[in-house]
Amino acid sequence: MAAGTARRRWFWAVYAVLLAGLTLACMEAAASFLVPSWPARDIRPIAVTSTPTITYNDWALRDRPRTFPWPPGVRFRSVLVGDSFLEGAFVRAPLSAFVEQRWTDAGHTGMEAINFGVSATGPPQYYYRIRDVALRLEPDVILLAVYAGNDFLAEPYGRWIPPAIAELPLPSLLGAVAPRSTWFVVNRLGLSEFGGANKPIEGEFEQLNAWLELPPAERLDRLAGHMHRHYFPKLPEATIREILSRGGERFWAAFDKRRKDPEFLAGWLLSGMIDWETGTWTMPRDAAEADRLDGRRMVDETLSWLVAAHRLAAANGVRLIVALIPVGTVDPDYVDFWRPWPKYFSTSLSADARHRALAAALGRSSVPFIDLRDVLAGRRGTYRIADGHWTERGTEIVADRVARELLKLAPN
Repeated sequence: MAAGTARRRWFWAVYAVLLAGLTLACMEAAASFLVPSWPARDIRPIAVTSTPTITYNDWALRDRPRTFPWPPGVRFRSVLVGDSFLEGAFVRAPLSAFVEQRWTDAGHTGMEAINFGVSATGPPQYYYRIRDVALRLEPDVILLAVYAGNDFLAEPYGRWIPPAIAELPLPSLLGAVAPRSTWFVVNRLGLSEFGGANKPIEGEFEQLNAWLELPPAERLDRLAGHMHRHYFPKLPEATIREILSRGGERFWAAFDKRRKDPEFLAGWLLSGMIDWETGTWTMPRDAAEADRLDGRRMVDETLSWLVAAHRLAAANGVRLIVALIPVGTVDPDYVDFWRPWPKYFSTSLSADARHRALAAALGRSSVPFIDLRDVLAGRRGTYRIADGHWTERGTEIVADRVARELLKLAPN
């Protein structure tokens, strides 16, 4: 009796394993018709489509077509890894294109700056994007761009336990055996950082930007009502109106689409302003308070990922340099604009404090880095007001610096 029971248990256990394996195999086969091919699925957790102004290659990167083998005539290859600052969705070309143009203008031929900038990603994705894709390009140099505004982490490298599922290229249990199915599930359920970045309100972006064209009083009524209904139902609408009206017409003028660098109104911006301006937690009022309150928070954890990426690159015979991207506090126009909302602006003060602390920590490490604050500090018109990305002017200034730094590492 006991032997028969044990055999049945073994039978059902083996059967369950075989059934699970067959199910996964079928899922992978079906998903292969629905998801991007490699390496696109390991680079970006959403599908992208080129537009008349923004072109993506077959790797889902905003770049010209690239190949893993070095093209004939190429003598230097660099890969620029980062987030939306490198993707450059708000400027006419990504940073990598501006860098290559500077080399060409200076007579330096056969040099590549490959764009691995993907919006809504951070140091863990940077690390695994380098490990699983960028290193296969056999580059001479990897430039890893870290943005002070949202790239700081609470979890250090080496302590992260792979979950059941995660956006690629992050490791996960499902991703180890079924990468196509993993991409499909993450994409459909919005499990990526990009998928969770905005509240899913259908047509919100288009509606908000259409309301900008209304007369001031009607515009404020519509926006305040929308934020009350969808984001802050327990907050008096009068409070929301007061917060949104503080900057007067100067605030709304920033979204004039006739500007060289047109701005766009998003729900996350308005909700962030209202959330912070009504917040009761401790917030820094100046740089000194930011240093005291936030200067060391998450710095060591973030540094651990940069050190790990540097070691990974070195182990593969590739040089890696970190580029620190400051927040908009370096742009006097950005600072002046946000003065009516001191609590919301405190997020930039905190990020700037962590930026300076990370720069100091990198200076004590073996990881080579450049601090882009050096070329952006005090330069007006370098940051977009609403989303805090570089303007065309800011991108051009950074491209000058990055082109010079990478050129130092190129063969003579």
